[in-house]
Amino acid sequence: MFLYLLAQLKKQGLGISALDSVFKATVLNKILYAMPVYFGYLTEGQRHMLQRVLHRASSRGFTPFYYDLDTLAENAHYHLFKHCCRQAHCLYHLYSVKPRPPGAMRLRTHGHDLELPIIKYEFNKQNFIVQSLFNYV
Repeated sequence: MFLYLLAQLKKQGLGISALDSVFKATVLNKILYAMPVYFGYLTEGQRHMLQRVLHRASSRGFTPFYYDLDTLAENAHYHLFKHCCRQAHCLYHLYSVKPRPPGAMRLRTHGHDLELPIIKYEFNKQNFIVQSLFNYV
């Protein structure tokens, strides 16, 4: 639907920079909204469908850039993780240091004080919090 709208704007003579701005404001922002949270749960077919939308926009001349879905997802994931590590962020408590109970064994030291979760089910490996703790910490 949005690509059709962009095609009509291009047909009426809208310039490439303006088309790129409209593309980013409509299509790209819809795809990127909450991507770190839902990207891990997408099937291969759904990822391919989203990548096809980005490819069509680039090939039809709506944007001068070629966007790769995996790169966009990785950048969005890392960006959200960096924001979550700030003390004022609402998800900060999920990354804060967990106090050890008295008498707990002290194992080898890590490069961080965060507690990594124990994953029991394959489905939970796709969770944003789990992925960011294992990928970026």
